[in-house]
Amino acid sequence: MSLSYIDYIMTLLLITALFRLRRRRLISVPAVILLGLAAISCPRAAVFAEAPGVADGARAGAYGDAAFRADTDTGPDVASQGEDGGADEGAELGSEPGFGEALPLAAEPMEPFFEALARMERTGAGHVRVLHYGDSHTAADLLTAAMRRAFQDRFGDGGRGFVHLGKPWKSYRPKDVKVAESFGDWRAERILVAVDPAALDGRYGLPGVCTIGARRGAFVRVGTAESGEYGREAASFDIFYLIQRGGGSFDVRVDGRVAGRVRTDGPGPHSGFYRVEAKPGLHAIEVRLRGDGEVRLFGVAVEAGRPGVVYDGLGVNGAFFYTPLRWDGALLAEQIERRDPDLIIAMYGSNEVDSRTITRESYRADVRRVMERFREGAPEASCLLVGPPDRRPRDAVAGVERLAWINDVQREVADEIGCGFIDLLGLMGGAGSRAAWERQGLAQPDGVHLTARGYRVVGERLVDEIVGAYEDFREGNPLAGAE
Repeated sequence: MSLSYIDYIMTLLLITALFRLRRRRLISVPAVILLGLAAISCPRAAVFAEAPGVADGARAGAYGDAAFRADTDTGPDVASQGEDGGADEGAELGSEPGFGEALPLAAEPMEPFFEALARMERTGAGHVRVLHYGDSHTAADLLTAAMRRAFQDRFGDGGRGFVHLGKPWKSYRPKDVKVAESFGDWRAERILVAVDPAALDGRYGLPGVCTIGARRGAFVRVGTAESGEYGREAASFDIFYLIQRGGGSFDVRVDGRVAGRVRTDGPGPHSGFYRVEAKPGLHAIEVRLRGDGEVRLFGVAVEAGRPGVVYDGLGVNGAFFYTPLRWDGALLAEQIERRDPDLIIAMYGSNEVDSRTITRESYRADVRRVMERFREGAPEASCLLVGPPDRRPRDAVAGVERLAWINDVQREVADEIGCGFIDLLGLMGGAGSRAAWERQGLAQPDGVHLTARGYRVVGERLVDEIVGAYEDFREGNPLAGAE
């Protein structure tokens, strides 16, 4: 049983008070013990308040498929899998899965990304950036951590990438970075399927979620990883925030020293950016509010002082493919342009499997519109759709059929608009393959998510597919990356 210091203090106070009552013969010793244990086991209040609606799927109604979705606000059950994403990663839980067959990734739509990789390898300079959007498979930073590490092993560690300032949900445990915030000072806002979109302003920027605070002294902090091989160097921090009328100001501190002050008050709303550079090494950046108005933060991009891949994991728990259409398009484009990606990955589809409202035609339109929106800020970047993994739908017949055409539609749209496509369903072994993954300890029993080890296996396989296509591209283009 893991207890916070608040648990201990509250429990001790309660037991002390009850023993005082015991001295007056108003309560028995066993009752004191039982009440103390009850105090320990009571759930604690969340540090961050969610947007109206409490949690994804809390209510059904006119605002989406909340009653039919299988995803949850917490995403994969990472709490029981270790601080670094999995006590099961090294466990003997069966052999690696027998991957199925899928068409190889076509190199042509990936050429801008491959050219950037080849140029960096040839010159030994610069960063190659990837933005990876998706649902809870992405938001947990298990699959994305595996992909980030695999790319960085092959091409160099260009830095940790984009990190939320604050915790957008209670289960936020990003890898290869250290995050902290002041208790109770921040609230998170994002699109929730149980909330009328008209009640939300959609100003969620690059990651599709923001944190808002106003109290003087409230802080959020992001630092390099304290251990491990990854995330151990930072040379620049680029803070993304909202400029708005009446916005407050904040101080920026690097390693405890004030590096500057930022005012967010101004004509808007539009994106604001504040970049701080430091000598490459171990660092921590802190945003501390001045208390003179509301401040809305989107996150910070952390990059190293050496060439390599920078991989931004931008998943949102409970997201559907249409979710980004409810974000403010201008803010999204501004911030994607700021990140200047060479590749944009979209990985959605699991939540749609249990939907009773989407059709093949409406889904096709959503996929196309979202990919067009992502590319508005980076029209020269490559784009890649990764189809949904196999899952166990609530309706065994209709759900399996829906999963199949969701996968087909993504492939068709990718081909129509010039994006790459990876058939993850096929790679896993096709419909029904999830049962074998569960037996091997690679998928969780919730029917949707994988285990930490399963996400690692899938992430590494996805990178193998991409790097394999890159090597084929290099063989056929020996001058690739030349100026």
